Amino acid sequence: MNSRERVMMALELKEPDRVPFMDFVDTPIKRQIMGPGDIDEAEFARKIGMDAIYFVDYALPTFCKDPSGKSDGAMASGLSGETEFIGEGLISTDADLSKIVLPDPREESYYDPAKRFVERYHDQDLALYAGLRPFGMFNTIYSMPMMDFAVALRDNRKLIDTMMDMFIEWNLVVIEKMQTLGFDFIVGYNDMAWKEGPLVSPQVFREVFLPKMKIAADAIKIPWAFHSDGNLTIVMEDLLSLGMNAMNPFEPPCMNLKTAKEKWGDRICLWGNIDLVNTLPYGTVEAVEAEVKQRIEDAGRGGGYICATANSVTNFCKIENIFAMTAAVKKHGVYPL
Repeated sequence: MNSRERVMMALELKEPDRVPFMDFVDTPIKRQIMGPGDIDEAEFARKIGMDAIYFVDYALPTFCKDPSGKSDGAMASGLSGETEFIGEGLISTDADLSKIVLPDPREESYYDPAKRFVERYHDQDLALYAGLRPFGMFNTIYSMPMMDFAVALRDNRKLIDTMMDMFIEWNLVVIEKMQTLGFDFIVGYNDMAWKEGPLVSPQVFREVFLPKMKIAADAIKIPWAFHSDGNLTIVMEDLLSLGMNAMNPFEPPCMNLKTAKEKWGDRICLWGNIDLVNTLPYGTVEAVEAEVKQRIEDAGRGGGYICATANSVTNFCKIENIFAMTAAVKKHGVYPL
């Protein structure tokens, strides 16, 4: 079984030959492992033991100030793996909406990088996925100063609705195009929670954000995964109404993977949960192996589990622990478990 088949079976809640491993990896980590210059993503994936590679150039940024003061009105993607920042949002009032300037998603040449990515890697037997921010919630919240966002929820709901609509309408065009290019699945990034719970109350989430997010979710016709850090337990049933195939990354300790398997494992593939606070940056290779083995025991039985970190392979992870993680998946993740 090749990597693409392995990943797609897991997304279908079936047992492949072994538990897959796939993750977003910070660029500095890639350069530490592969050296300077052009990085061949397929070569890197095989080097560390990943079953999928990703393309994220169309994950819309937030519209915020550069906190360093070097460039007012800069945009931070948060997915670049290199220069990342989220300063104070630029949008406070209706008059600020003109600061949201989006590329033309109907320009055919806009998709040339994605086409080149698929053309380069489609015959590598790896699963290919596109990372988007299709739901508008993350972009809306972080494009506003937090206090102004809170006030707008009470006094100017129209501003929030307008921003959500702008971001979602742009993404609808991108989604339609991206799912025709040869990607196997899509990941929708929408960080919306802290460890204590969601950024907004469940009631506000259901009334303000979920109906609009469903518009984008309904447009995705190929398999897809939803990503958000933090504790999503209180709104998980609401999120599942979006119809995703997988959830990522089940951040510990606020999201218990064994409990998640018991509650939702018959409806979604569980993807993630390897600790980024202690184990990967500070633990021994033996501790990494033990944690991976436990996660596979917690969620792997019956299929529907993809091993990964609790967010991404960050540049503060020990290199030896990254290799220990993927080696442990191959050692302990072989079906039948």
